[in-house]
Amino acid sequence: MPPAKGLAKLRASMTKVYGDNVTRRDAMVRPTFIPTGSLTLDYALGGGWALGRTHELVGPEGMCKTSLGIMSMAQAQQMLPDRGVGVIDMEQSFDFDWAADLGLDLSEDRFIHVYPDHSEDVSDQIKMMLRDGDLSLLIVDSVGGMESKAAFEKKADESAMGKNAQVISRMVKQVAKLCREHHASVIFVNQYRADIGNPRGGQKSAGPSALKYCTTTKVKLSRTGETARKRALDDAVSDVVKEMEIGRQIRGKVERNKLAPQGRAADFWFYNEAQPDQPIGIDASDEAINLGLATGAIKRLNTSTYELPNGVKVSGRPKAKAACAADPALTEMVRQRALATISGEIKAEHQVSYDDVPEGVDPTTGEITEDAA
Repeated sequence: MPPAKGLAKLRASMTKVYGDNVTRRDAMVRPTFIPTGSLTLDYALGGGWALGRTHELVGPEGMCKTSLGIMSMAQAQQMLPDRGVGVIDMEQSFDFDWAADLGLDLSEDRFIHVYPDHSEDVSDQIKMMLRDGDLSLLIVDSVGGMESKAAFEKKADESAMGKNAQVISRMVKQVAKLCREHHASVIFVNQYRADIGNPRGGQKSAGPSALKYCTTTKVKLSRTGETARKRALDDAVSDVVKEMEIGRQIRGKVERNKLAPQGRAADFWFYNEAQPDQPIGIDASDEAINLGLATGAIKRLNTSTYELPNGVKVSGRPKAKAACAADPALTEMVRQRALATISGEIKAEHQVSYDDVPEGVDPTTGEITEDAA
């Protein structure tokens, strides 16, 4: 069947009116993912945070949202060493020492951190930080901490209702476009708030509705039913609290995903204090065992014998975990083999090109040729 000549005329007409940014679907390519820092969450997302897209990370207080964002930035620094990462710290509470403990390189040429006052500042700063393509990953912490300039500067008897939602709605749409143009990712950290407009009460995530339409993924973090790991306090000054929590199991549920099947969940242990056999952060070796067994990367030969991806056989889960902890390459092997099992479920993206001249259009003048007319 001959090609439709009318489309060439339509493309040329639209290019004249709207410029060269007329999308052409030339090829389908697999998305590039930045690891999250959690092996099981990478698997649940289909690979991690997709470059060229925006993402939402939501959960109650104390669910390691900021910490997961920091670990994701550390992974981005390792994966793309020629590009930097950044944080827009709306809450003005970023802990540099904690970030360094989680592996983030805080060098001035690798990391940028800004303290905005209001949502309009965030909107301007995020565009400045993305427009040159120097950043691969940007964390906005957080949507719930944003307020508009009108609310920031208003007096007690003045109203600024709805202004913040308008600013954020416009911002997330612009950011989604910038991420695609510069192959970067933005993670919007979010919290829950009381759903005032609902007569039945309940909670909803902060921010406008545009956030869910413009972000590719939404990950909800919450506690599991597992008992938290604690240690005794030798210096307890109250009988009420004699132990301090040092580790908790977090569940990351993928509630929205436009690049892979949604609905998967990942459970991982997070430690905020180093242990003899576990550094600060996510217990990657425990994750490797769980993920390997679930996807076949690690084989359980009998009740106590495990065959690791490198062919080594060990007796007992503790020894298998110790082997993964001692060899990061083995853990990465588990991750890659696990992701390979779901590679067919990842939706390919359209690779956009603006350089080629549409068929039937003069490349010099942009006019429709006689054949296409």
